[in-house]
Amino acid sequence: MNRYSHICCLSASCYSITHGSNILVSFLAIIRMTTIVPAIHIAGTEILRFYKHARITTIIFHKPPGCVCTKEDPQGRRTVYDYLPPGYQHLNYVGRLDLQSRGLLLFTDDGELLYRLTHPSYEIPRTYNVWTTKPLSESAAQKLVDGVDIRDREDPEAKEDIAFATDVYLENGFAELTLIEGKNREIRRMMRALGYEIRDLKRISYCKIKLGDLPAGEYRELTPDEMNKLKQAVGL
Repeated sequence: MNRYSHICCLSASCYSITHGSNILVSFLAIIRMTTIVPAIHIAGTEILRFYKHARITTIIFHKPPGCVCTKEDPQGRRTVYDYLPPGYQHLNYVGRLDLQSRGLLLFTDDGELLYRLTHPSYEIPRTYNVWTTKPLSESAAQKLVDGVDIRDREDPEAKEDIAFATDVYLENGFAELTLIEGKNREIRRMMRALGYEIRDLKRISYCKIKLGDLPAGEYRELTPDEMNKLKQAVGL
């Protein structure tokens, strides 16, 4: 009998075929992402194959400021999971937002989708509206596109760390930035390196999925069209 040994499986179930009191064949069915495809082989010949689809859930959530992206907070602060019902508590967030940032946050239980949406090699675009304490100049906007060194200047051993925006648009009172890396507190560090402080930061899209008019603290499941956009963007 062939043995299934995918290390990255999410869970496993054991099946057996019996005849009377004698077990003729038993096998391990591995769930990997969305489908399990166990097969019974006897003498090298496949005689039976099973398919089972596991429902994948992906939602969009409008994160309000003042809540943290974590399951449990040791400081007792409100978390993003406090806004979600029991049926969504198993979902994992896609790319965190810091405490005071707000806007679009995706959640999913599709491990491969999560990996591809967050790994830098896939260069997934994230777009933000940024309000600063003073208007962003055109020269500063150009520097954001050219690249800004966001290393910790107080750490003498810190190495050069260049971050950049692929697009910057100066709007009336705020700037719209698109990034493709998702480094920790990246926009805040970029702005600080140029002498600007952020007073409000809102993510308005992630990988072509737009926040739209979804109210703060609310959530919804992605439409089939939105799911297709996500999968096409990451090659699934």
